[in-house]
Amino acid sequence: MTKSSKNYLFLLSFLEGGAVMACELIGAKLLAPFFGTSLYVWAAALALTLGGLTLGYFIGGKLSKKYVGSRNLLYWVLIIAGLLLVLMPFTSDIIMEATINMSLEGGAIASLLVFMLPPLMFMGMVSPIIINLLTQEATSAGNNAGNVYAISTLGGITVTFLMGFYIIPNFGLTMPAIISGLGLAILPLISLVMGKNKKVVAALVLLLGAAFLSATPKDQFNDEYKVLYQSEGILGQVKVVDHPSYEITPDARMGRGLIVNNTLQTYVGTDNDYQYSIWSWANYFPTAASVFPKKSKVLLLGLGGGTLVKQLHRLEFEVDVVEIDKRISDVSFEYFNMDRSTNVVIDDARHYVRTTDKKYDIVIFDTFLSEAVPEHLITMEGFADTKKIMNEGGMIMINFYGFIDGEEGKAARSVLKTLKEAGFYTDILATPGEETSRNLIFLASEVEQDFSKAKYQEPNFEPIEELSNYFLPQKFINLSDAKILSDRKPQLAKLYTKAAKRWKRSYNEYYRKYFMK
Repeated sequence: MTKSSKNYLFLLSFLEGGAVMACELIGAKLLAPFFGTSLYVWAAALALTLGGLTLGYFIGGKLSKKYVGSRNLLYWVLIIAGLLLVLMPFTSDIIMEATINMSLEGGAIASLLVFMLPPLMFMGMVSPIIINLLTQEATSAGNNAGNVYAISTLGGITVTFLMGFYIIPNFGLTMPAIISGLGLAILPLISLVMGKNKKVVAALVLLLGAAFLSATPKDQFNDEYKVLYQSEGILGQVKVVDHPSYEITPDARMGRGLIVNNTLQTYVGTDNDYQYSIWSWANYFPTAASVFPKKSKVLLLGLGGGTLVKQLHRLEFEVDVVEIDKRISDVSFEYFNMDRSTNVVIDDARHYVRTTDKKYDIVIFDTFLSEAVPEHLITMEGFADTKKIMNEGGMIMINFYGFIDGEEGKAARSVLKTLKEAGFYTDILATPGEETSRNLIFLASEVEQDFSKAKYQEPNFEPIEELSNYFLPQKFINLSDAKILSDRKPQLAKLYTKAAKRWKRSYNEYYRKYFMK
């Protein structure tokens, strides 16, 4: 075998390794709007990636033995893998619309089996076939296998960095899937053309047809819903949609929503220049924060659509915001009329807390995203880091989900126990409503705060009675089974599993009921 011929096979191996990682990353992100981005979703994606490759290695080994020295076999396997990768954005929508009401784990696994495992299986066939083509005598088998797997892995490393740090954040998921699939198939197609293979035209037609299907926008909203913005990136799928407030307000008035992975993160009225939240629970934050004087310095971790920023500005506080996804910052300015002078830092919240030299009177944790819990923030070490950037008498405010009792409330009880262990006086403000629809706001300080001074009322919202009336009586909260959360033993995601499933399932049902045609 000539050197150029060997190098060509190594190039195909490199492309296959890159395509594997593109497939895995895109597959996991495609799941996000339907099943979220929790540890369970990523575990399913990783397990089925390995499962697809395992099947491919086994089948590829059998085929390479049956069709010894067949380059056409390699080319067709690569073309089929590329075709299935190109189709992923299209096939994923079909299967996930059918599995959306399954459990998080069941729906994720069933969906991945349909749209991600098949292309990975064909990619797994590639390495055994290439090794067979390269191996002319037994003594070279080990060296050839080592070279092929090393080059394939190098391709995977390269594409992982490109996809994670640049391509997906800037170009979303559909076009990278199409380009990755075409990139995997184009050289084998050229090779078949040069070999005058008559079936190549059919393969080309199928590839172009698949690209067209995947690239065609899918309208998943009924006529009452106007999509103003949509993209894929770090957090997953982000949309800005004007739609009625069904099941939220009695009059179902129009609101503008920031929707991340099918979960409403911000919902403001279109009739008030997007200044005020339609959700009543959001208005308890500024009232609690009003125990601090004007010009207090506030660090907001997690931006959403900027509702909290506007509330804090109405209190005449000086606000810094940390947001990990630049798209969220952009849409807050563009679609939610957030003050463009607001200082927004694009960074991970914990990283900013550990590296800033600023001091704050209030630090607000508003980083929770449906079933995804940023557990690295809510730990003993995380609270110790936060203490270092707080002025004397400062306060931490944590937005959390409404469950406090039973197994579903174990995560909230663990947050309370961890705050107490970290030396904070802690109150829990429960906004009105049942556990499934309310929010908990943890109010933690090294000194006891006098919340009788909290007299601020948000405009456009009914007056709040004495704030302490909404505090949960902690003598009835049993912390015996709660955990102290730490960096070395992150448990919050596990503790919140049952509650997370209920939240995500309810949002999926709402999404399917009102959004989809």
